[in-house]
Amino acid sequence: MKKLLVFLVTTITVGILVFVFLANIYTSYTKNLEKPVNKIPASLIVEYADGTPLYTPKTIWIDFADIPALLKDSIIASEDKRFYLHSGVDIKGIIRSFFVILTTDEIQGGSTITQQLARTIYLSTERTWKRKIKEALIAFWLEQNYSKEEILEMYINSVYLGNGIYGFPAAAKYYFGKTLNELNPLEVAMLVATLRSPENANPTKPKLNEEFTKIVLKKMFNAGVISEEEYNSSSNKIGKESIRYVGTFKNTFDEELFWMVVLELKELNFDLGSLRNGFRVRTTIDWRLQKLLEKNLDKSNMAGLIIEHTTGKIRAAYGLGILSGRRQIGSVIKPLYYYLAFMGGWNKNDILEDKPITIGLWNPQNFDKQFWNVVTLENALIYSRNVPSVNLFMQLGQNNVKNFLKNTLMIDGYYPNDATISLGTIETSLVDVAKGFEVIFNGGVVLRPKLIEFVRDKDGINYYSYTPEILNVVKPPKGFEERTPVEASILTLQLMEKVVTMGTGRSANIPGRKIYGKTGTAEKNAWFVGGDGRYIFLLAKDGKNLTGGGDVAPIWRKIVENTEIGTIQLSLPINKAVREAVKKQDNSAEQVLNPTTTLDTTTNLENQLSENQNQGITQNEQTASTNKYDDIYKKIREHSITVDEIVDILKTIDSETQREILSKINEIDPTFASEVYLKLLGGGEF
Repeated sequence: MKKLLVFLVTTITVGILVFVFLANIYTSYTKNLEKPVNKIPASLIVEYADGTPLYTPKTIWIDFADIPALLKDSIIASEDKRFYLHSGVDIKGIIRSFFVILTTDEIQGGSTITQQLARTIYLSTERTWKRKIKEALIAFWLEQNYSKEEILEMYINSVYLGNGIYGFPAAAKYYFGKTLNELNPLEVAMLVATLRSPENANPTKPKLNEEFTKIVLKKMFNAGVISEEEYNSSSNKIGKESIRYVGTFKNTFDEELFWMVVLELKELNFDLGSLRNGFRVRTTIDWRLQKLLEKNLDKSNMAGLIIEHTTGKIRAAYGLGILSGRRQIGSVIKPLYYYLAFMGGWNKNDILEDKPITIGLWNPQNFDKQFWNVVTLENALIYSRNVPSVNLFMQLGQNNVKNFLKNTLMIDGYYPNDATISLGTIETSLVDVAKGFEVIFNGGVVLRPKLIEFVRDKDGINYYSYTPEILNVVKPPKGFEERTPVEASILTLQLMEKVVTMGTGRSANIPGRKIYGKTGTAEKNAWFVGGDGRYIFLLAKDGKNLTGGGDVAPIWRKIVENTEIGTIQLSLPINKAVREAVKKQDNSAEQVLNPTTTLDTTTNLENQLSENQNQGITQNEQTASTNKYDDIYKKIREHSITVDEIVDILKTIDSETQREILSKINEIDPTFASEVYLKLLGGGEF
């Protein structure tokens, strides 16, 4: 009796210890498992701007209620007769599997539908004891957290069925060109038979598929899923049934572009799991422009981006580093701080020195290793003279330029803490460079480049629609208020036109078209950025000993010749004569210094006296203008004025005041500002 008691106590103790041990293993392994719906291949449909497919999924999600009973019952009859009785692992199946292992040295059988689901979405297909243990733990976890219907639904929609196809709905389309409801018993059996060996026994591999289909049909009949008549009829058709191999899911697509879409969806608070059930994502990508980039660019060392500068819509994107790359931009940076200089009062005919200079240990050189002694600001940009540009940069002030690029133009990236920034040693992405050039082309509005037009479910219900996202509206920094952003845009674009017609960008010139552009050459990168009244096209090439004018501009031109770029007029008054300006020197902070001009001391003194006399009047006018619109801002804060009412007011005033008001609205309510901006497009100089 005593021995029996000791045995029972020992057995119970060991049992408890084993249970605790297994429970700890189970908890530690399953506590961080991702939701299975997020692991299942998404049935997301992605389209080009015109609705043609950009990405067709290799799976099609069907809700449990819409899956025909014939398929559900056939899968259970063939794969897991005790599906509704076990808790993820079928002990009888395991015993049978052990018997096979002991007698044949082969691991097979015994896996329930739940275990197969665990293997499909969480594990590899290797046949090891370790994987079998993980499979059992995950299966048990699935059964504890999801209903039988949910498990079967996920299984039917996700199990691999050969040729890169996941799920029975997609397989029905791929192999037979049918929906699940259109399948007959033989076709159902052929798909279920594919589970035994997806690549070797799918309907396109008749030898094994026919053998396994016979077994499946027998199981379907024995379980009462099909009648005797259906069984006999289907059995007689094995090998005779015509397989309509349609292969609709073998389309090619650009993976980088697809993941750009996914990333933006995540920023909009969507995830692939929530979009699995037939959601459609319409992008802003123009398939013609996209195919032109794909055809003409080598992705291994080139990247191209085409955007609309008035809306921020990405029209084509191909290559690496579009969103988050780190390329030095070279002289592409120059128009961005020349723009700042024009706001600060510099003129096209102002003189810059082109002589040897030393800044610390740095001796900047011109590309041709020559010096012109002096050069106009205009020619310094047209011919991309480095030394005069560095001189301009230093007079503008390194901190001023850096702050303008980062905080006004919203260009992210790596900024070295030295004057080499003037020649484009900034490392950034194509999207960030695009933001800087948007301001030049549209007159002062920084828009976030985006590529999703709308998101809709399978019933057409809209979950998201594109609106321009205003990141900033340029206001001249302190000390740079001599000209408006629009005037600075006009002057910069006038020079960028000459860059293409007579300067370093001549290789991009297309007779009969008006193109505004800039070349850029860095140590390991070369660029050309060009555009017109609608588009900006950025093109970068990686490698040593390259130049923007010699190696990139010709490719840019070849692509553009097959587009409408260069035929669309700017909405800005590009031919407007912009007044000459004189910027008075201010040594109180690091601001723009006096440009060297041909004006004499008397003229400068007269201008300064005139400015002092009129300063009070100007300040009064600005105060009155500000007060005039305070009521609008108050109503926006109170949500008591509509977008249309704001637009009606803005239509009656000049574009510069429009920008000032839009900038203030953007500070109060960015979403409201985006809607106002969208309404104004085409109605002003935006």
